[in-house]
Amino acid sequence: MAEGIVIVFDFDRTLIDGDSDNWVVTEMGLTEIFHQLRFTLPWNRLMDRMMTELHSQGRSVQDIEACLQRIMPIDSHIVEAIKSAKSLGCDLKIVSDANQFFIEKILEQHDLLDCFSDIYTNPTSVDEIGKLRISPYHGGGAAASTPPHSCNLCPPNLCKGLVMDHIRASSSSPKDQILTRFIYLGDGGGDFCPTLKLRECDCVMPRTNYPLWKRISDNPSLIKADVKEWSSAEELQRILMQLFTSCEYLLVGSSVKLGNDCKLYPSSHIFGNTELGESCVLMNGAVVGDELPGGYTVIGGNNIIGHHAVVGVKCQDLKYKQEPQSSTSSVILALSLSLAVVLWFQDVPKYMMVTGERGELRGLNLEGLRRNGFTMSKEHNQDLCSVPTVGAMLQSIRDSFTDGRRGICKFRQWLDS
Repeated sequence: MAEGIVIVFDFDRTLIDGDSDNWVVTEMGLTEIFHQLRFTLPWNRLMDRMMTELHSQGRSVQDIEACLQRIMPIDSHIVEAIKSAKSLGCDLKIVSDANQFFIEKILEQHDLLDCFSDIYTNPTSVDEIGKLRISPYHGGGAAASTPPHSCNLCPPNLCKGLVMDHIRASSSSPKDQILTRFIYLGDGGGDFCPTLKLRECDCVMPRTNYPLWKRISDNPSLIKADVKEWSSAEELQRILMQLFTSCEYLLVGSSVKLGNDCKLYPSSHIFGNTELGESCVLMNGAVVGDELPGGYTVIGGNNIIGHHAVVGVKCQDLKYKQEPQSSTSSVILALSLSLAVVLWFQDVPKYMMVTGERGELRGLNLEGLRRNGFTMSKEHNQDLCSVPTVGAMLQSIRDSFTDGRRGICKFRQWLDS
C-alpha cells in the first residue's frame, strides 16, 4: 500500500488538458465581452462577472452544468492513474485557481469526485435569484474560505503555498507531518509557491514548457523536492505510477526483532542481528542493520529513521556497548534516545555530531578522533594549520583534550579559540 503519500493536483492544464474557465467562456458565447473586460478586472472577479452576464441572458446554472459536461474528456491515462493511486491508499487532493462548481461537475461526469479527499479552490454558490457566484478563496468576505494573504508570488484570490501549509498542518500529529510524502502536479506560475514548500523527500511534477517548469528551470537552487517533468497524460501516468509503486516492497531479515507498533514504509529494509524498539518508523528507502559477522544493531523506541537514511552499516560506538561481543569488528549501535524523535536526511560526515529533528551539525566526535590516532602534536598537518579556520578548529580540539572534555566541541568555541 502507498499510505503516507499525498498527491496534490492542479486542475486546469494538469488534471484536464484544457482550461475550464476558457471552455465555458467560449462555448457559451461570452468571448467578446470577456475580452472587453479582460484587463479591467482580476481573473476571479472577471469569471464572476461572466456568470452575471449569463444570468442576464436567461442562462441557468443547469445550462452551465450541461456545458461543463460537454468539456473535453479527461485523458484515460490520468483517470487510470487517479483510480490506481486511490486504490493503493494515496490521499488525493486538488488545489486549483478554477472554481468549486466547474471542478466538481467535471469530476462527477468522469466518476472521479469521490477519489479526492479535499478540493481547495475558489468557492461558488447560487444566490437567491438563481445566479452562480464565484468568490475568491482568500479575502472575499463572508463567502471566502480564508482571510486575505500577502504572498507576492500568488494572485490575490488564492495562495497555493498557504494551502499546502494548511494541508501539512492538518495531519493528526507532528509525527504524521514528518512521515507524509507529497507529490505535487502542476503547470502554472501559481504552482511555484507550493513547490517551494516541498521537502527533499517530496516530488514536484511540472508540465514541460509550461510556466511552472520554466520557473523551476530558472531557479533550481530554490527547489528542494525531486523534479519529474511530464509532457503528456501517458507520461504523467507512467511517472506517477513509478513514484508510488516502485517502493512497494520491503525486506525484514530472519534475525530481526521488531518491537510492537513499528511501521515500515515501502522500500525500507531491516536485516542482520538487529533489534528495533517499540513504535519505531522506517521511512521509504531507510536501511537499518548489517549482515557483517558479529554485527549487532539496537535502536530504542519511538525513533524515526528518515527517507533513504542508513543506520547501523559499519557503524561503531563503543560507549553504548551493552554486552560483550564475539568479534572486535562488531557493528554496535544502541541509540539512547528512547523517547526522542530523530530524523536524518543524509549521512553524517566523519567525526561530526548532529542534533535536531532535521539533523544539523553541532560539533566533533572527540572520542572518535582520539581512537583514530588524533594527537595534540602541533607538528602534524602544518599546511592545514596555515588556514585560519582549520587552525582554529584543530586548536579547539586540542583545547578540548587539555580540558578533559568529551563529546561535542561547539562551533562557537571554534570561533573563540
